Amino acid sequence: MERMLNQLLNCGWDASVTDPIRLRRIRTTAAVCYLLILVGIPFLIRAYEWHISLRMITVPAAIVLAVASLLVLGVFRQFEISTQLVTLAVFVGGAGAVLTGGGIGTSSLGWWILVPLLAGLLRGLGSSLAWGAIVLGSIYGCYLAQGYGFHFPDMTPPEHVVSQQLLQALGITCAVLILVSSYLSQLGQSEARLAEQNQSLQDQVARAERAEQELTRALQSKNRFLSNMSHEMKTPLNSIVGFSRQLEKRAGDSLDQRGQESLQQVIRHSGNMLQLVNDLLALSHLDNHDPGRDQRLPLDLTEVLVRTVNEVSALAREHELRILLDAPDSNIVQANGEQILQVISSLVRYALAAAKGREIRISLGEMPQGALLQVVYEGELLEQDKARLFDRYNHLHSQLQRDVGMSALALALAREHVERHAGRININFDPEPGNVCFNLFLPY
Repeated sequence: MERMLNQLLNCGWDASVTDPIRLRRIRTTAAVCYLLILVGIPFLIRAYEWHISLRMITVPAAIVLAVASLLVLGVFRQFEISTQLVTLAVFVGGAGAVLTGGGIGTSSLGWWILVPLLAGLLRGLGSSLAWGAIVLGSIYGCYLAQGYGFHFPDMTPPEHVVSQQLLQALGITCAVLILVSSYLSQLGQSEARLAEQNQSLQDQVARAERAEQELTRALQSKNRFLSNMSHEMKTPLNSIVGFSRQLEKRAGDSLDQRGQESLQQVIRHSGNMLQLVNDLLALSHLDNHDPGRDQRLPLDLTEVLVRTVNEVSALAREHELRILLDAPDSNIVQANGEQILQVISSLVRYALAAAKGREIRISLGEMPQGALLQVVYEGELLEQDKARLFDRYNHLHSQLQRDVGMSALALALAREHVERHAGRININFDPEPGNVCFNLFLPY
């Protein structure tokens, strides 16, 4: 019996694959259709028995709409159309009951009151408001008609008024029970689904927290490993660089040209390796260091620029490059002098390494919010390669034309220093064709 009832209410929809809320609405639609048919048949018989012509039209129309709703729902699987048909069926049936049962002051009005409730349960708030407006308009139209003297007679024979009212009350009560049970079922399913989603969300948050903790531990282990390895590498590299330079001084001219060139290669590459290890140590330190603990003192950027240019001037002459400096007499910011010196040195050295022209233009200007340093050189840089310049793991160091004594991590370290000073560093293409421009902004 229960299985047969479920088949009737499901109208052929598979309960195992249909969304639970939609399935509940399908069962509500089917239940209302069956109720309209069951209640409509005795109403139709009495309409023919009592010769109520209007009811002979509205009641069959409501029954036909209910049957059509079942067919559309079960055969064509058109849920939206089916819900509109059953809502229209209740409205049409209610109209016949109101117009032939004494007007808006009778219990027949209950059928119309059910219409927006049914539409809301089956199709949502928008449909409920639309049908509510239609019902209110219909009620107000009947009120105006009664106000202008039109009388809606109760065509039920006096001796059958009680039984007719009982039948209407039973039909409306059953319809209300169907809607209330559907609403409570949907509410229960929604609450159960919400509880399930909340539990799932809590599980995801717990997994994310565990993953974050594991990632933090992994990063700490990685930083400790890099720091330890960098220290281990730094000691032999210092020895290599120191002893190579001593060998160069003592050997003097006793080495042939090839030996001297080989010794110079050892000194240069070991120095580059030492610089890379130092930058790696600095990045590892920054990852584990609170920027709020950095000591910031007044720093004259003009002095830093002049010092940097003096340090690289010999390197520039070696590669037949000129550095043009345009800076004010003084430009003071609050900063960590050692870190900003490293930043400016890295930008200038990169320009020396990448320039295809013969000039490197460096300018320092004052803005209301801070100082702006620009390093411009003639070169090529693709748009997609901009971010790679400051990437720790995917940099462009291998594409440089010259060896200028800077490591592959220099620009990544420079960006870390600038961001910890609440500044910005980026790359723009100079208005002149073929020029690349580094912009470094440091707030006052």
